[in-house]
Amino acid sequence: MSEVRCRVVSWWPQGWPTEFAHRHREHCLRCQADKVRSRSLERALASLRGEMVTAPSYLHAAAMARLGTQDAADPRRRLAARVAARYAAAAGVTAATAVALLTGLARRRSRAVG
Repeated sequence: MSEVRCRVVSWWPQGWPTEFAHRHREHCLRCQADKVRSRSLERALASLRGEMVTAPSYLHAAAMARLGTQDAADPRRRLAARVAARYAAAAGVTAATAVALLTGLARRRSRAVG
């Protein structure tokens, strides 16, 4: 049962105030050990934050060889075409709505006059 509680408490967000999770974390040795491991890993990663590691010279050539020949087309071009199509569709809908409203107003005026 303790392993199930540990899993539930580990999935429970840390910021949510619950008495059950807080009590369990205070008394469970497994959860305390997990918290110590997490903190030590966070400290180790934080100490590496400023380090810059250069890639090996062969990495670029190896990556490009595995990718094979690539199309020179810009992948953002399709996105720009989609955005342009959306604007064109919105303009078309707006124009159609305006035509429908003007037609309705013209009919009302012609009925009122005639």
